[in-house]
Amino acid sequence: MSHRLENKTYISTGQLLILMFHFLIGNAVTINMDSYMQRDTWIIQLVAMILGMVLFRMYCYTAETFPGKPLTTYASELVGHTCGTVMGVLYILFFLFLTGGNLRDETELIRISVLEQTPNLVVAFLMVLCVMYVLWLGFEVLARTGQIMLIAVVTVIFVGNVLLILSDSIHLHELTPVMEHGFKSVLHSAIREHLAFPYAEMICFMMFVPHLEKTSQMARTGYAGIIVGGLVLAEAAILNVAVMGTDIAQRSIFPLLSTFGNVQFSEYLQRLDVIVLMTMIIGDFFKIALFFYAAVLGISDIFNLPYRKTLLFVGIIVLLWSQVQTPSMIEHLAFGRLSFIYIHPLFVYIFPLLLFLAALLHRSRVRTRGRSGNFQKTGPS
Repeated sequence: MSHRLENKTYISTGQLLILMFHFLIGNAVTINMDSYMQRDTWIIQLVAMILGMVLFRMYCYTAETFPGKPLTTYASELVGHTCGTVMGVLYILFFLFLTGGNLRDETELIRISVLEQTPNLVVAFLMVLCVMYVLWLGFEVLARTGQIMLIAVVTVIFVGNVLLILSDSIHLHELTPVMEHGFKSVLHSAIREHLAFPYAEMICFMMFVPHLEKTSQMARTGYAGIIVGGLVLAEAAILNVAVMGTDIAQRSIFPLLSTFGNVQFSEYLQRLDVIVLMTMIIGDFFKIALFFYAAVLGISDIFNLPYRKTLLFVGIIVLLWSQVQTPSMIEHLAFGRLSFIYIHPLFVYIFPLLLFLAALLHRSRVRTRGRSGNFQKTGPS
């Protein structure tokens, strides 16, 4: 395999951290995952955050065995060319699947919230066009865009929280009783759904290793990104219940929009949900772009195709898949939950574990050869 990147660029550790933050909050802050455990969702998020750090360390350990190489390359070196190529192709399909699913989330969010009469295909086409344009300019441009957009996202989060407090919309008693279903249910939900979405999906960052200035700091950067993103998701879960109550939060498809829609600070400041919607679109844009880019890099690496010529091909596939996968939003959400159980585990748990064990064996053999070589050099002649 040869990794053909045109105008290869590198991003800093800080830029990687910002991309991870955008990726984690993405559509995870938007979609209602725990309709039956709303009060405990914030605890579930914290548990999943801790487990996500352990999982990400496993990803990084394997990648560190082959510095500067993407997932599709070091998979072949660990499990053999044939098995590694098959695994790489499956990962490409997985990234395409996730790109299409996230694109569908984005288009439904925009259509339901502000563009009710606009066809999904039009919204999806414009989003794919924006993603392709940024990626055409290069990965570094995407990283710099993330830096600029971070200011807007952090500002909206801060102002939104302040206005919710000032408008006296937060009622913390709605969060009690805590863990009414027991910790076992919390742990089960964290492992079954919230670990896979979004923390385990960070496996896609293993495709970006060739772009990092300091690959040795990837694990540390991942920890920081997971902690910051996890705390934001936990706070969003608290606000959803504390502002709307469990009954309304359970029935809402996009609960955070409804939460900030409750802000009415005097007669001059209303409909804060429109501003919050912009930050949701920004987060999901980066998640779509990162999955999209991971798929493009995989195709370029395995099939030895020019990077930029692959963009159009991937864009068409993603656009079509986002429109035909499910006929309605309800079925789309149901299909997404099933994927966390039946599709995600293969790519975020089973394959990474096999590669991790192979990396352990590889490092053990390298150390053994090193000791053997040193013994021969220092032994009697």
